Amino acid sequence: MKNSNADLARFCIGRLGVPYVMGTNGKIFTRTMYSDLTERNPADWFTEERRPAVESLIGERTTDCHGLIEWFAAELAGGKWNYDTTADEAFEAAQEKDGIGSLPEQPGVCVRFSGHVGVYIGGGYVVEARGFEYGVCLTKLPERPWTHWYQHPKIRYAVKALPAPNPMKVGKTTGRYSIVWLQLALNRQIAAEFIKEPALEVDGVYGKRTAEAAAAYWQRKGWAKRDEVWGVGKNTVRALQRL
Repeated sequence: MKNSNADLARFCIGRLGVPYVMGTNGKIFTRTMYSDLTERNPADWFTEERRPAVESLIGERTTDCHGLIEWFAAELAGGKWNYDTTADEAFEAAQEKDGIGSLPEQPGVCVRFSGHVGVYIGGGYVVEARGFEYGVCLTKLPERPWTHWYQHPKIRYAVKALPAPNPMKVGKTTGRYSIVWLQLALNRQIAAEFIKEPALEVDGVYGKRTAEAAAAYWQRKGWAKRDEVWGVGKNTVRALQRL
């Protein structure tokens, strides 16, 4: 892993499902952290009703919205958490930014509204630590009230597309990143009308719809006539990289 926009996007996809706790950034949630946060109670987030459920997360890794990016920075620093700021302060420090209507099609660009940040992964999808009820999740860009995009001041931006899975195979049991990559790649083929399928819901789950879209791609390429493809290898991945 290196400091790049694509690696930030890949890192965030790999953290899907991590629980959300205000004021945390990827460290293992300890009782000391719980006591400190509930005493300070930032933004009055630690309500009496919520505290028992939050306490049950002690021993797990947790994060808030900007904490996800701080966690990535800590991984780059060899597990040292040296960077801690708010979502709004990161936006103010950014040099490249604009209204959401001009969002570039580039993974790892940050999207924000006041007090919150997510990481755009391309294809109209965002990874965000959305809140306690959601944790780190995938959302569709138009369905959230984003107002601006920006290049995060701690991230180097050069890569235009998500890197292919490594190893180059995707199936039901591979990691979430590999499946998300495949779903986004198949959606590009659908948008280009190379295959005639409804757009996939990008969720990181290799289900029937993904298997059908993969089969439609294989049929269009003349590779097979199967109705469902439950795993693809390097030849498919390489071909999908070309669009």
